[in-house]
Amino acid sequence: YWSDGMVRVSGREYNGVVESPCHERGELSCLSCHAMHQSKPDDQLSEKMATNHACLQCHTSIKTSEHTKHLPNSSGSECYNCHMPHTTYGLLKAIRSHQIDSPSLKRSQETGRPNACNLCHLDKTLAWTAKYLSDWYGHKPVALDSDERSISAALLWLLKGDAGQRALVAWSMGWPAAKAASGHAWLAPFLSELLMDPYSAVRYIAFKSLSAMSEDYRKLEYDFVDSADARMRLKHEVAEIWKRSQAKLPGRASPEILIEPGGILKHDAVQRLLQQRNNRSMDLQE
Repeated sequence: YWSDGMVRVSGREYNGVVESPCHERGELSCLSCHAMHQSKPDDQLSEKMATNHACLQCHTSIKTSEHTKHLPNSSGSECYNCHMPHTTYGLLKAIRSHQIDSPSLKRSQETGRPNACNLCHLDKTLAWTAKYLSDWYGHKPVALDSDERSISAALLWLLKGDAGQRALVAWSMGWPAAKAASGHAWLAPFLSELLMDPYSAVRYIAFKSLSAMSEDYRKLEYDFVDSADARMRLKHEVAEIWKRSQAKLPGRASPEILIEPGGILKHDAVQRLLQQRNNRSMDLQE
């Protein structure tokens, strides 16, 4: 569990459901969305339950785009992307939380659990999120340090976070909704850092997201349990592919994503954050 009691690993979805306001003050149950039959095999969701109908069948008064402040039919207007974000780890991927909740910067700081906003807007800082949560929903300001004000929250979790946080962000960097919201050409150097991660599960997830970026990365051969030397060679290959891509068409650059104009990675800043990585031993029991 996360430090506030929210489920952190797969296999305990029921625990999350019964802790949700929709169950405590309503009639939400597993069968509100899932069915053994007339459902898709991979998630056993009933018809329409992969859409906002899952929530709007009860919350009939909500006007989605007014509530979400996002464009209609965008991933930001899909209820579960904000209220059931991918903050659970299991089966070598991120899984939606089944404890229905709302994004909160305060809880992200207190627990280390990535918030829904920054899992989608991978290029944005916690300060950016704080502004919109305050402007749109009246959240109280929170104290932020210099890195939280100036560097992408996703990069802070990926470079400084514990193994569980790194796994969640690595998966999010391969999530189509996040790549559409944030762009994805800038992600390769950061995913390549995780190819050397102490945890083989994190390495596996990172390479899966990396290989989904382009054919050049997809052609690479990587064994996530190979020797450190072999993995380092592949990391260098990724760096070369990145350099070639930037030489042809320099991608996005900004201080928040630690990339300077011309596609130059801020190596010193990356190394500084890596040196602060939370290396506590973790065994997330699924």
